[in-house]
Amino acid sequence: MRLILALILPPGYDESYYLFYGRHPALSYFDHPLAVAAWAAAGQHFAPLFNVQPVLALRLPSLLSYTGALLLLSEATRIWFGRLAALLACALGSLAPLLFVCGGLLLLPDSPLLLVLSLLLWWLARHPLHAARSPWQSLRFGWILGLLSLCKYQGLLLILTLVVLRLVESIRRRQLRWLDTGLISAGWLMLSWPLWLWNGLHGWRSFAFQAGRTASISGFHWQGPPLFLLSQLALLFPSIGVLLLVALLRPTPNHPAAAGLLRALALPQLVVFLLLAGRMQVLASWLVPAWWLLLPLAAAWLARPMLWQRLWLRGLALFTVMAVPLLTLVAAAHVRWGIARALIPAAVDTSGQLLSPAELRQALMAQPRIWQALREAEVIGSNRYELPGFLALALNGYSRAQYSCYTGDCRGFDDWRASLDPRARRGVLFAVVGGYMPLVTLQLPIPEQPWRIQPLTPLGQVPVRRAGQTVALLEFYSFDPSTAQRIAFPSKPPR
Repeated sequence: MRLILALILPPGYDESYYLFYGRHPALSYFDHPLAVAAWAAAGQHFAPLFNVQPVLALRLPSLLSYTGALLLLSEATRIWFGRLAALLACALGSLAPLLFVCGGLLLLPDSPLLLVLSLLLWWLARHPLHAARSPWQSLRFGWILGLLSLCKYQGLLLILTLVVLRLVESIRRRQLRWLDTGLISAGWLMLSWPLWLWNGLHGWRSFAFQAGRTASISGFHWQGPPLFLLSQLALLFPSIGVLLLVALLRPTPNHPAAAGLLRALALPQLVVFLLLAGRMQVLASWLVPAWWLLLPLAAAWLARPMLWQRLWLRGLALFTVMAVPLLTLVAAAHVRWGIARALIPAAVDTSGQLLSPAELRQALMAQPRIWQALREAEVIGSNRYELPGFLALALNGYSRAQYSCYTGDCRGFDDWRASLDPRARRGVLFAVVGGYMPLVTLQLPIPEQPWRIQPLTPLGQVPVRRAGQTVALLEFYSFDPSTAQRIAFPSKPPR
């Protein structure tokens, strides 16, 4: 099912941006650690090797790593709760849409995160956190924590939770085990050093950026956490989401130590991001690790003796198994072909702006002047950091242009811009007409768009159609990349 979805769905905004992570290898990046860049680079190497379309190639590492994550998770569940629970954990992970879309379909940091998190659970199932370990085992445990640090910044919260658990247990037992702690820390630093090196050389920009996203000028909104939790239950599919909450709240008599560890790892994730939902927009994927950690507990609850004799449970399970694939495929078909456009108001349906590379390429070829300019361009840019990737996928094999971004929030493009050829003179800028920042503002800088590019020569507009209707209108300009100047505006006084 995930392979079918990978073939149907056009690239998402994050995927089109992460495409450039693989094209600009470095030790770390502005808003994510190294792992998603490795996944993006591996995916782009798959395209010529297996002769598959670029979008599918970009997603192949996620498709494969999620299968590995499910195997490791089920093995850890088997050790803790038995064979039936292991099979049920694998089934739940395969069925929950939020989990398999974020971790096993799209190119997102959650894909490597879930793989390493499953590796951590498998390791802890075989080597409990407080058990005595050989020096070699301590070092390997540190390596797993180092890999976790390179996946996503949420991994640091998991590591901090493990440190607190170990410290509390050491104080309780009055045994600190300095050698074991030192070897684990050394192993962690041996693999996580790229994250600290890049940030240290760049003024800790990644951490400043992530911390700045939690700032709010409007206070705390109490309706945020419950609404976010309800949306999470819907994205998990309600029967699976409620099951995970039940597993979190109800005791697990079988192997209570493992159940306590899983709850201790999941609860900080849930609490932190539910509270943040009252201050800021929290992305749906941010709670994926918490739900993943609860899968073994949910499976253990379902594996209780005599439970499956209840008719309502068997009916609910059958409904879930049938409904999830059907509804997921219908949703994917709408995103690609707009089959439900009569039911969804156009004002709220933004799925049409996810541009299919093949269809976008056909629309561009229908405009000879624009197509020629794109093929001859040395630099192609946009005024939104997530847009250049759509054009890069559509022009794959047809252009050797470098890609850039000209806006107030360029993310990684600010670091990659230094790699642009300073002798480049032929450039093309484009934007989605009706977007939040018109492209013409590049000629008159404002604090949100601090660039001056003159002159911009209009090339025309390209309509992108879905199901016979225009869903996006792209506007193109030619420009000289050497004229792009970033303007420094005085900072605003604090409120």
